[in-house]
Amino acid sequence: MKNPECRPPRRSGFDSPQLFYTGLLSTGVVIVLFTLLGAFWFERQSHVLRREGQQRAASLLAEGLAHAVENDLITRDFAALEARLIQTTSDEQVVSVLLADNQGQLLSHVRRRSAGEPAEPQFRPMSVSPPPRTPLFELEGEQLRLWIRVGSVMPMGWLRIELKATQSDAALRQLQHQLLMLSLVSGLVLITVLVLVLRKTHDLFQQREAGLLKTQQVLERVAYHDGLTRLPNRHLLMDRLRQSLASAQRHGHRLALCFIDLDGFKPVNDQHGHEAGDHLLIEIARLLSNGVRQVDTVARLGGDEFVLLLPDFDHVTQIEEILDRLLQAVSQPVAYGSERLQVGMSIGIALYPDHADSGEKLIERADQAMYLAKRSGKNRWMFHEDCASPALS
Repeated sequence: MKNPECRPPRRSGFDSPQLFYTGLLSTGVVIVLFTLLGAFWFERQSHVLRREGQQRAASLLAEGLAHAVENDLITRDFAALEARLIQTTSDEQVVSVLLADNQGQLLSHVRRRSAGEPAEPQFRPMSVSPPPRTPLFELEGEQLRLWIRVGSVMPMGWLRIELKATQSDAALRQLQHQLLMLSLVSGLVLITVLVLVLRKTHDLFQQREAGLLKTQQVLERVAYHDGLTRLPNRHLLMDRLRQSLASAQRHGHRLALCFIDLDGFKPVNDQHGHEAGDHLLIEIARLLSNGVRQVDTVARLGGDEFVLLLPDFDHVTQIEEILDRLLQAVSQPVAYGSERLQVGMSIGIALYPDHADSGEKLIERADQAMYLAKRSGKNRWMFHEDCASPALS
């Protein structure tokens, strides 16, 4: 039989562990995402600023140099032309400078092989492919290449200048990497702390739930079980009786309710005291519970009154066999210290649907039959039909 639940009060959303975990986790994820997005945004903006700075520097150098070499190109003074290119590469940021005519034939090329070394002219003959438009910026790794036209009045050739990143650019790039790493580490630390907080919070909620469950179980025992014998009390008995009657009506089964009153219990209390009486009641409750089927219910109404609820039986002889077995078990003496306590049972039986069709009437008819059993000699069972078992098949 299913016990009625002692339901705890409805909890608000703030008391729900699932909502709390979801809110805390969402907050942590949002913080981590904003931290990482901020780091990536800063890295992107720094990259743009660095490139714009390189382009401005390249444009200023290229425009000044293009204007300076115009006269050298007109006079075909290639020595002065090469000197101007070498002078331009004195800036550590400049990697190489190349000058070609309109057809792409190389006129002069000065290049620095490695940092710290002076730039040297390149004498290998070559031709270049001028860009389709000017100015044209090309990016290769950390180096920026700029193509620009030479000739303020008429095109005279092409100038190409290559610049590397400055120390400021390198420092900014390092700062970007450090900030990105700091953001990643901060995110990992935050996630770790968040996981630890969630675990601790989960443990606290588990402890709280265990406490609530224990409280609920205690309340259920108090509300639906007898404090001495731990048997179902009248409230739980009536609930199970209603369920059994509904099932019997639905499936066409029969049901027996047996009202029990102990014979000779008052003398035990008077002679040996209430502690002995309580000990005897606990032992009788154990004997009754062990002597019935798993689907049956043994309840204590109070004092020395018990009730057996025996649902779903095929023949009345099944009820008689159970009651004979219980009468024999309960009639045996019970040890209490050096004393032997002994009582009997008078049992009245009411059947559904033979004797009654409701729980209250079944209890009333079984109680009447119990008094008939007492007047007929005690320590016996009787049905609600003149102390004789009805002829049922």
